[in-house]
Amino acid sequence: MINVEKDYKSPEYRRSRGAYVLECAFEYFIALVVTDAFLAKLLKSMGASDALCGIISSFISLAFVFQLCSLFIVGKITNTKKTAVIVHTVSQLLFTSLYLIPFLPFEDSLKRPVFIVCMLTAYFGNYLVCSVIYRWGMTYVESGRRARFSAVKEMVSLASGVLVSLALGFAIDKFDESGNIAGGFAFTAICMAIFSICDFVCLMLIKNEKIKQKTEREKLLPVLKNIFKNRDYVRVVIIQCLYNASLYGTIGFLGTYKQDELAYTIVQIQIINIVGVAIRFLATRPFGKYSDKRSFYKGIMLASTVLAVGFAFNVFAAPVTRYFVIIFTLLYNIGLAGTSTNFKNITYSYLPEQYYVQASVIKDSVAGIAGFLATLVSGQILSAVQAGGNTIFGVTVYSQQILSAISLVLVCVMLVYMWLNMKKMVK
Repeated sequence: MINVEKDYKSPEYRRSRGAYVLECAFEYFIALVVTDAFLAKLLKSMGASDALCGIISSFISLAFVFQLCSLFIVGKITNTKKTAVIVHTVSQLLFTSLYLIPFLPFEDSLKRPVFIVCMLTAYFGNYLVCSVIYRWGMTYVESGRRARFSAVKEMVSLASGVLVSLALGFAIDKFDESGNIAGGFAFTAICMAIFSICDFVCLMLIKNEKIKQKTEREKLLPVLKNIFKNRDYVRVVIIQCLYNASLYGTIGFLGTYKQDELAYTIVQIQIINIVGVAIRFLATRPFGKYSDKRSFYKGIMLASTVLAVGFAFNVFAAPVTRYFVIIFTLLYNIGLAGTSTNFKNITYSYLPEQYYVQASVIKDSVAGIAGFLATLVSGQILSAVQAGGNTIFGVTVYSQQILSAISLVLVCVMLVYMWLNMKKMVK
């Protein structure tokens, strides 16, 4: 049992909520520069192919599996702050080290495996405690305001992330234009180290919680039994599997596509992303209010419908119609505004709060496997289409267009499944 008094207006609770909001922002800054065009630029400097860039970019989906390890430690955690601070800070510093790998005195063929090991280790630490940190931070938020608080938290991250991504994108482009891309990587590593320190300080400001120790053997099996006998929860897992497969089957391969075939610079890509984030910023709070009022499930369904339209536009994004990727980016971000926090919060709707960490870990891990498998299939499709000269039956078709079409089908299947199986689910 968590020994905290439910005084949500107390200075300690307010400080904890504010610190948690800022911690999420600094964590988001680091996440920004290990994905999309930033990661593609870093990997390209080490001689990675487009297919390898896409697969490595989607390691985040496979990394969700690391959360399964938390099932065996969550019952043994008696000091949440100590566990979270140590593991999370180490993982953030490992992410920072990724931008130092190009400076290693190795051949590129050796740097890439080192990069993969560091990246997976960083994700391992991050996801080992991410559900623990999320439940810890949300402990100080009233249950009826979780979606709105999550919306505000996300809005802070998005707004500040705009400035960070634009500044770093501009800096890397300038270093690259001057023939000193290594300088750009060093500058980024310094910024990431600062973000990691700020993240650490914010975690330290959150009120600690002491938990009475219960052994994993006493808790795990009955908890898993209670979780899996809930059919609604199983349906949620299936839905997130379809969602992850649709996203990771395409998103990880767009970084190189936007730079190469669509001929956008890093700054242009960041400007497009910033506009998308601004739209997501504006849509986040309305989605939060809608979800608190109607249900997390309905919030996911509405947002996924918007996402499907976005993939439809991306199917036709080519060099001649490269602006379609801008429309996709806008709709994709609107979709994220309604899915990112709702998929985290929906577990609260169908299971007791004490099962949140275990249920969330299992859901995200299974969905992560689905997303990574989709990435592997997409990588094979991309390689095959590129080997054929981006031509199918004499018509020029780019791999990312095919992947977007597959993602569109998966989202539509998910929407139909939700409509048939979840329309009567509780708020």
